[in-house]
Amino acid sequence: MPHANSPRLMRAGSVMLELLVSIAIFVGAAGFTLSAMRSALDGTRRAELRARALDLAQTRLAQLDAGLISAGELGSSTPSSSSSDDAPNDLEVTVEFTPSHSSSSLAHARATVREMKDGVATSTVLTIDRLVASDERESGSSSR
Repeated sequence: MPHANSPRLMRAGSVMLELLVSIAIFVGAAGFTLSAMRSALDGTRRAELRARALDLAQTRLAQLDAGLISAGELGSSTPSSSSSDDAPNDLEVTVEFTPSHSSSSLAHARATVREMKDGVATSTVLTIDRLVASDERESGSSSR
């Protein structure tokens, strides 16, 4: 019968301890890697959302500036995330007009893009301010 202090039992215990330490290191590294991947994916999603919001706001303001749509037409539209009909309606653009003090032919337009969840605006993604031609613009706000 081997003694508790025999070299064979101590070596078996050392191998078991090394195995447990290596498993713990592997689990820690895997957890860290998964956490980093999740953070990277969340950052990518936020960047894509901001890019879509910026594109949508700039499109609305360019259409207003070009005279393709008027403030009244903005109010009758529904929220939209892109021009395709099968895309989810997850962004809403609100455009507010304020007459410019420096020129009667220009108006200050502020486009605010909000994220929509279940038909309710949850958070503001971005806000853009721009001067637009004010040939028939009114003070107030309209949304799309």
